[in-house]
Amino acid sequence: MAAERNHIKVFVASTVYNFQSDLDRIYNLLDGYGYDVLMSHKGTIPLDSSKSNAQVCTDGVEDCDVFLGFIRPDYGSGVLERGGMSITHMEFITARNRNIPRFVLADYRVTFTRSLFKDSYIIEDSTAKQINFDTISFDNCKVMDTRCVCMYNEAVQDSVKPASRRTGNWVQEYYDFDALKMHLESQFKYPARIQKLIDNSNLE
Repeated sequence: MAAERNHIKVFVASTVYNFQSDLDRIYNLLDGYGYDVLMSHKGTIPLDSSKSNAQVCTDGVEDCDVFLGFIRPDYGSGVLERGGMSITHMEFITARNRNIPRFVLADYRVTFTRSLFKDSYIIEDSTAKQINFDTISFDNCKVMDTRCVCMYNEAVQDSVKPASRRTGNWVQEYYDFDALKMHLESQFKYPARIQKLIDNSNLE
């Protein structure tokens, strides 16, 4: 039996490559709890033919009540120039600039890559030199695009020091759909709790 519609708009930001079936299940899970799910993969984001795809997506983030983002090994489409952001990355930035509840999950391959390079060194002339991750690029690599690690660092507010100053920086790592589903169920199962988060954010 489907839950009563609560009309809370949840925007789902994610790359689609190799994630289609999981996105279908995520949509069904949230829809089953009564949420209005805005997801480009399912075609539920309101369109405006006078705007670009990127603008349509970021407008969806501006219009939503809750943001749900997935950081995956694939950086995504919509990069129009060298050094530019993907549409998914733009959605993350737009959500971070809004005072709304945000939930972010990261594929374990992203966190693994980050750990692999963190505190790593290269040897030059018998001298160990620490690797600056910002100088490493696997752009457009279908195994792991390093720009996704940069998105993760932004989400956990890695540059904010000391760590005690960070708020809204929880990123849930997941290994498979069961782990992903458990986290989503624990956060979204009770819409009244989500509505309370929305109400509190509107008071700030």
